[in-house]
Amino acid sequence: MLKRKFKLVQKVPKTPKSAYNHGRFISSLLEHQIKHFHEVEKYLAKTEEQVTDISKIKTELEASKYLQMMTIRLHPQGAEKPKKVVERKRTRRVTKRKPKQLKRKSQ
Repeated sequence: MLKRKFKLVQKVPKTPKSAYNHGRFISSLLEHQIKHFHEVEKYLAKTEEQVTDISKIKTELEASKYLQMMTIRLHPQGAEKPKKVVERKRTRRVTKRKPKQLKRKSQ
């Protein structure tokens, strides 16, 4: 098997916990994402219930709840919580035994 070696490998730092703040006002990126989802919601609402009033969405927490709700409506198969992975039982370590010495036939 060939190993690939890349000349440029960029390490990506972990996102700091301060990157998400429930009380912070939404950014323009989130605002545009909410507007796009709202257009889809209006289309879906023709056959379903009322449309959400997006003018009341001001914080990141409200935005995340709305975006989560819309994502579940668009992808219901993803709404199910993932099944818990059952950990395998540890196998007992088998100590290697010394091979039995072969009996030599006497000549």
